[in-house]
Amino acid sequence: MTDVTVNGTTLYYTETGQGPTTLVMHGGLGVDHTTYRGLDMFADRLRLVYYDHRHNGRSGRPPLDTLTMEQLADDAAALATHVAHEPVIVIGHSYGGFIAQEFALRHPGLVRALILVDTTAGQLGSGEDPNAYQGPPPPDEWVAIVSDPPADDAEMAKVFPDLLPFYLRPGADPAAAREAMADTIYSAEAAGRSMQVLAQWSSFDRLARITVPTLVLVGAHDVITSPPQALRIADHVPNSTLVEFASSGHFPWIEEPERFNEVVRSFLSTAARG
Repeated sequence: MTDVTVNGTTLYYTETGQGPTTLVMHGGLGVDHTTYRGLDMFADRLRLVYYDHRHNGRSGRPPLDTLTMEQLADDAAALATHVAHEPVIVIGHSYGGFIAQEFALRHPGLVRALILVDTTAGQLGSGEDPNAYQGPPPPDEWVAIVSDPPADDAEMAKVFPDLLPFYLRPGADPAAAREAMADTIYSAEAAGRSMQVLAQWSSFDRLARITVPTLVLVGAHDVITSPPQALRIADHVPNSTLVEFASSGHFPWIEEPERFNEVVRSFLSTAARG
């Protein structure tokens, strides 16, 4: 566990495992890398570098207006250069998937493969049909909760676990997800800022420029970043594979760990070798 100073702030990171260096980009924003430690299942195959984005978790709190998609991608590039001497594999989940795409687009020479988990390409691209790739709308109850943003970190820590059932398959026990999030450090400011940034961001018109092997994963029951949004990415990234998890919502490595393990290892053994 250590910090590195990059681009005017500090990034907290910790690592485990052996093999190709792999940056794990957490979602949220407003949470940290804690929920993703289930990916330690790949520690025998990958050197996993977990880190907290600026203004999240244990990383620095620079001016909030420095939290932009471009800056988050440049932070990842600086960290990748610090921890590795060769291109890295990137696992990006949800908002971390946005950052992973931006990283691959801004710094293609630093990326050897992408694994995008339950994410989207952001806002509509130029000329894109607004009716294409549309899944069902999020539940009204979820919309009501997220439309009233928490006032501070303590309130976010109280509210966020109540959102978990909406992120899981119907009827799923949220205990495992709540346990995975138990030590999460919250940042209400980062959460609010991230939505402002997302409202102005899209990778859609640039997806064809991502040429590294890309694995796109999505839970069939994800009502936040729905399967059609995963297809939207896979249809436009040339060297991509799409896999849907029939019994998962937004967290397939928690809900279907055995199949998640199998699918990712198969990808690593072929597209991401070397």
